[in-house]
Amino acid sequence: MKTILTVEDPLDGQAVTIIITLPVSQHARDVRQALVSVGVANQMPIIKTGSFGNIAGLIDEAWTAFGVQAEVAKAAQKAKKEAAKTVETAVAPELIAEATTETEVDAPVPAPTPEAKPKPTAPKPAGNLSLF
Repeated sequence: MKTILTVEDPLDGQAVTIIITLPVSQHARDVRQALVSVGVANQMPIIKTGSFGNIAGLIDEAWTAFGVQAEVAKAAQKAKKEAAKTVETAVAPELIAEATTETEVDAPVPAPTPEAKPKPTAPKPAGNLSLF
């Protein structure tokens, strides 16, 4: 048996679906396992399981968890928007440091001497290497 109930979420104005699934069993209805899922389209639902005799408690737990999930998602979205705003801030001109360099124009640059150049060396033979 599967029952679907759609409720208008008063916080967001969107349709929230509550699905109660009760599998076929030989046990009395109150002790049979029930599955309650609460969610909106295109998002993972909140799922709670327990005995059908406690269906009101299962629905309450799932609805509360759904509300917490929705609030966390809103807070994350708000934080993301705030972070995007802070990236676009400008730097005040008085905070920019100016660097100056001083060079001596009159001093000649010494030319490298021939003795200062390193002499190239020939590679040494590796010897008789064989892989076989």
